[in-house]
Amino acid sequence: MRLSVLGGAALCFLVWASVALAQDPTSDAYSSGDVQAPLGEAGGGAAGGLPFTGFDLALLFGAGLVLVVTGFLALRLARARSEGGGG
Repeated sequence: MRLSVLGGAALCFLVWASVALAQDPTSDAYSSGDVQAPLGEAGGGAAGGLPFTGFDLALLFGAGLVLVVTGFLALRLARARSEGGGG
């Protein structure tokens, strides 16, 4: 059973690899042939600064903080249950 699962997975990987190798990513992604815009044409923010990507770092930091606090609360709850007799 285990050997047939591994064989099936290997066959799937071989098929997907052949499909991926048959494609030409440069002609599909860049229809105009321009790979990179010339300097000065890119939409940057302030002079000498990085362009705004739309990624809100405060939101990411807040979500990470919520996850860390949730983890500590779960740990505290698990310790309290183990000390209190599992109730």
